[in-house]
This record gives sequence, C-alpha cells and structure tokens, in this order.
Amino acid sequence: MRACDDAATRWEVALGLAATSGGSLDTSLTTSADLEATALPLVVDLDGTLILTDSLDEQAAHALFHNPLQFLSALPRLAQGRAALKAALAGEIDFSTAALPFREDLLAWLRAEAARGRDIHLCSAAHQSVVDAIAARVGIFASAVGSGDENLKGPAKADYLARRFPEGFVYVGDSPADLHVWRAARGIVLAGAGSSVARRARALGKPIEAEFTNPPLTVKQALKAFRVHHWSKNALIFVPLVLAHAFTDLRTLAITLLGLCCLLLVTSATYLINDVADLDSDRRHWSKRNRAIASGRLPIRRALGIAATAIAVAFVGGFHLSAGFAAALAAYLALTLAYSFGLKRIPLLDTLIIGILFTTRLVMGMALLGHPYSEWLLTFSVFFFTSLAIAKRHTEIVRAGNSSEHALSSRGYRVQDGGLTLALGIATGVASLLIMVLFIVEELFRRDVYGNPKMLWGVPIILAIWVGRIWLLAHRGEMNDDPVSFALRDRASIGLGFAVAAFFVLAL
Repeated sequence: MRACDDAATRWEVALGLAATSGGSLDTSLTTSADLEATALPLVVDLDGTLILTDSLDEQAAHALFHNPLQFLSALPRLAQGRAALKAALAGEIDFSTAALPFREDLLAWLRAEAARGRDIHLCSAAHQSVVDAIAARVGIFASAVGSGDENLKGPAKADYLARRFPEGFVYVGDSPADLHVWRAARGIVLAGAGSSVARRARALGKPIEAEFTNPPLTVKQALKAFRVHHWSKNALIFVPLVLAHAFTDLRTLAITLLGLCCLLLVTSATYLINDVADLDSDRRHWSKRNRAIASGRLPIRRALGIAATAIAVAFVGGFHLSAGFAAALAAYLALTLAYSFGLKRIPLLDTLIIGILFTTRLVMGMALLGHPYSEWLLTFSVFFFTSLAIAKRHTEIVRAGNSSEHALSSRGYRVQDGGLTLALGIATGVASLLIMVLFIVEELFRRDVYGNPKMLWGVPIILAIWVGRIWLLAHRGEMNDDPVSFALRDRASIGLGFAVAAFFVLAL
C-alpha cells in the first residue's frame, strides 16, 4: 500500500514538472500499472535524446575539418562495424567540456526525478568513453554504459537492459531503434521522437510517462542556415553582362540567371558545410549558438546531405550551361572548402581568399557570356574586395580591444594587429581605386559603345567616397556586418550606389 501511495505521489509531481519544463505527459492512462511504472528506474538514451545531436556525427565532423588524416584513417574501420568506427573516433572530442545542445527540459525533469530518489541510468550506443564523459558532466546517473566491442543499439540494448533490470525499467528514447527497447521496458518516455516513432511506441500499449518534443526548425532559421540574406553578393555574376551591354539579350540574360541559380546552390551548400566546421565556436558564441546546426535543430548528417545534393545539382546544371562556368564553379567550391578546412584561421590570407572568392563570381559571369576576360576588372575586384574583407577583420580587432581577445582566437588575429590591418586595408582599397581608373582609361574609353564616356569618371570618385566611409566606420568599430551586407542596409551606401548607376547610364 505504501509503495502504491509513493508511486501516486511521484506521478502527480511528474505531471506538474512536465507542465512547467516544456514536456508533455500522456495522462489518459492512470492505471495501477502506470503508477507502478513511475517507481521503476529510468534508463536514458544519449544521442538525439539527452542531447539534440549525435555524438558520432560530432566526432566525425570534428575529425573531418580539424584532423582530416585521422578521419581518413578511421573510415576503413567502418567495415568492421559501427562499434569499430566509434572506437577509432572516440578521442576526437572531449565531451566533458565540449559545447553541446542538451535537451534542457528533459534534463530538468531527470534532475527532479533524481532529487526524489529515483535511480537514473545512462545507456547509449555511443562509445563507452563518450558515455562516461557525459555522465560525469551531468552528475545524476547511477550508472553509465556505452558501446565497446558490440554496438549497444536496438535488440542488443534491449537484451542488455532486460538482463540488467529484471524487475523492469522505464526507457527514455527517440529513434526507431528504440522501439526494440520499449518492447522490453515497462514504461516509455518519448524525447524527440518523430510522429511515426511516437505512434508506434504508443501502439505498444505501455504507459507513456512523459513526452518531450524537439524544438522546431522554423522557416526563418532554415533561411538563415542557407544564408539567403547573403544571396545578394552573388549578383556580381551580372556585372560582366552589364558592362558588355548585353542586358537586352534575353538568351544571354536567361543563361546568366540559370548560372546564378547554380551559384546560389553552391554558396548555400558551402555555408552549411562551414557551419558544421565551426560547430564548437558557434555554440560558444552568444548569438551563433542559435543557428540551426549549432542548436541541434538541423542534424549534422542531414545538413551535409542537403549540401552534397545541392552541389551535385548545381554542377549538373553548370556543365550544361558552359564548361568554363563549371570550372569556375569548381574553383569557387574548392577554395571555399579549403577556407572552411583551415585557411580561414591564417591571418591576412583569409581576407585575400575572400577577395578571390568575390572575383570568381565575376569570372563565372564572363564565362557565361563567352567574351574575353577583362584583366583590369578582375584585378580591381581582388584588391577591392580584399580591402572590404580586411575592414571586417579590423572592426573585430577594434571591438576585441575594448573587451577581450576571445572573439579573435578562432581567426588567428590579435588586438595588436590593428595597425597592420588598418594600413594594409586602406592600401588595398586605394590600389583598387587606381586600378579602376586604369580600367576606365585603358578599356572602357576604347570601346565605341559609350556616347558620353567622360561621365564614367564619376564612378571611381563615388567609390572613393564609399571606401573612405567604410574604413572610417571600421576603425570606429561601428561596422555591424561585413561591408557588402552593411551597404545593402545603409542609406548613405544605397544613395552612393544609385549615384554610380546614374553615372553609368549617363555615359551610355
């Protein structure tokens, strides 16, 4: 009788806790069997349950981007089974300190259950070293068991837990593989289970003690993950078309638009890959930790799958448009991946790469036109966009000087580098303006397509004003975003942009 009263009390408290912690309980079942189940030990899964990510995916991604040789040497172990691969990657991440997206509402509920004296156990298919690190970090588990020589998942986990807890247990899980465990359990807790898994779990006819849902991936967060707000930078692909005065040729315009679609797929894919590469630093950042991948709303494996699909579609389309365009797209992808794999952590080289990536967009536009390449335009672009990239780094250095150097550590810069970035950034900006003047004199003036070519002199003058404004704001630490994105929201920059367009039209 006393045990039944205690179980009833546990059930009532669990109901209240779930209501306040974000989880939801299926209260349609309140039989004595349900009340008895709440007194049984809780066994918690790790991947996708206690944490919103997968520990093996985390280790593989970290090895891929930070220790690629280790990743390549570990891959053949997959032929021996997933347990062998997990063992090969076990030491890649220190999970005792790593930034991880825990399922906070579930964790709060587990802590409350442990505080009332209920036994809580961690049992996962993750490697034993990973499970031990997480268990020590959370501090509420009576035991922690992970995979060793055998992958402790599905039927293997169900058999182990049935032997370990012959009087019964309640299992907290999320995946289709956990259905095997729930069949052996006497109670169910759903934590991040999909609708299909949840329906099949309920069909087992066992009490659902609590349910915790995944935080939804909103459309806004998905668009941010694909960096739709940065798509405007790819409009550079139209610059060669405009300078060639081919904007009235519908066929050329259509080809360039299709090329833009291919470029957008590749740029969005590389942003996803870059977010996977930056997982640890993003999760420690005050705002980036809310990004789709860093927060666990978009799984690593799914993000990389989307990226791979987008790249494949882009290259199929790119080869149909132009071999030269496809080659430029491949160069853009290779350089972006090299940037994500580590070049972005090399001071000054990172800004030059950004300048080259912007210039590659112009190369793509020229390839689609089939016209001779303009060396003056490409040289101007490299210097101009390198200057803007350095301006962004200089802003970060100025801000770090007023707080701490932590924000610079992942980029390889130091606060004392401010003088260097200021001098080099302004120098490349001025050099780009000089090259612009030579471009006008040596190339544009020699074409017979401008009725009033002297109006083109207004373009470098306006650009000089804008570059000066960008560097003034950067040196004050007031550049809130990269200069290109900033210009699209800055009224003064927009006004100067219309002025450049006006001078170009007047020159026609």
